[in-house]
This record gives sequence, structure tokens and C-alpha cells, in this order.
Amino acid sequence: MENLANLVDLISGDSNPVWAILAGAFAGALASGFSGFAFGATSLSIWAHTLSPLILAQLVVLGSLVVQLLTLPGIWRSIDFKAALPFIGFGLVGSPIGASILHILDPWWFRKIAGVMLIGYVASVFIVGRLPRLQRAPRWSMYLVGFGGGVMGGFAGLSGILPTIWCSMMKWSKDRQRATFQIFNISMHVMTLCVYAVQGKMHKGLISPTVLAIPVMLAGSYLGFFLYRRVDEAQFKRGLLILLAVSGAGLLLN
Repeated sequence: MENLANLVDLISGDSNPVWAILAGAFAGALASGFSGFAFGATSLSIWAHTLSPLILAQLVVLGSLVVQLLTLPGIWRSIDFKAALPFIGFGLVGSPIGASILHILDPWWFRKIAGVMLIGYVASVFIVGRLPRLQRAPRWSMYLVGFGGGVMGGFAGLSGILPTIWCSMMKWSKDRQRATFQIFNISMHVMTLCVYAVQGKMHKGLISPTVLAIPVMLAGSYLGFFLYRRVDEAQFKRGLLILLAVSGAGLLLN
């Protein structure tokens, strides 16, 4: 009943937060529906101006999880669990660490560093003129990327950045790339929310904006996935680069 009352208050109160929640949710869902990541960085560029920092990271994680689950059936057959397990295993170690330091360190600086990293990566690709392409990568790099993604997910809801960059450098099909980092993101988001719950840090106002945003997240995710199914490998890689650049800019500017 309390969550229902909060939702009524949110809708009937100041319209700015409502429109900000809806706009951020749709933009994040559209980006994630197309690419399998980028919900957090995209929605943060809008939500950070109106929502409390205490609820922001948790709303990003929960909203991203909803969108990832909505599009999961469409890429399920492409999931290579053998390839994804090293990321997930070490990510599950990193996620509680990231969630634990959320209330100790300021996520603001963390997001700025992530923004610089994304812009730098995209700039280097354009300077070189092409994406680096690897046939194989050292197994330790998968462990490191998984652990780093887990920490970033638990701390700031940005678990997808490192795995997305790593997968984009492999000579994989777009379906295999997306399936790998999407199942990783889902695992990290579930783990992060469990850690928040166990630590008693779940914000009591989290449910109301999530319920409010579900219709636009449905629309955005399905529109994004519709576009994903209609692009070829080269267009998908260009789309990833654009979203990485936009995500980096959003993190730097919010």
C-alpha cells in the first residue's frame, strides 16, 4: 500500500520528475533494446538531474534488468554459456564489492572516469580507422573484464561497459556478442539487487518509479530490438560505437 501511495503522489505531484523518469526510461530502453547494454549511461544523463543519488544507482540496475529480460527470449539461442561463464563467475565476485563501496565512495568520480574511458576508446577506434579484431584473447582478460564489470555494476549500475568493449574486439557475430554481454549484465544486475537487499540498502521508494516506467520501457526495448534485427554486422558495430560515445558523453555531462 505504501508503494501504491508513493506512486499516486509521484503522478499527482510535480510533473518534472515524472517526465524525467519516463524520458530516461524510454531512452535507456531504446539503447539497451538495440545494443544489449547502455541503459544505465543513457538513462543517467536524464535521471541524474532530478532523482536522488540514493535511489539513482538502484533504479538504473532494476530498470536495466527489466529491459534485459524483455529482450532475452530474442537472443536466447545465441547464448554461448561456455564463453559467458568466465565473465559471470568473476563478475559475481566483483559485484558485492562494488555494492559494498557504494555508500563509502562517491559514484560521481567513478562515472566521470568511465565516461573518459568510453570516449577515449571510441576516439582511438576512429583514429586507427577500424575496430581491433582478435581471433582469440587470453583467458585472464576474460576474468579481469568480468571482475571489473561486476565492480562497476555493483557500484554504479554500469556492468556492461567492459564486456561490451571486449566482445566488440572479437571476431564474433553480432548475435554472439550481444548474447554474451547481455547474459552477463542480467547476472550482475540480479546479484547486485540481492546484495542491496541482504545489506538492507534497498530504497523504499524504488518500486514506484519502476512501475511508472514499465510501459515506456516495454515500448523502448521492443523498438530497439526491432532495429537490432534489421541491421547487418557492420551497422551493428557502428551502432555500438555511437552508443559507447553517447554513453561516455552522458556520463561526463550529467
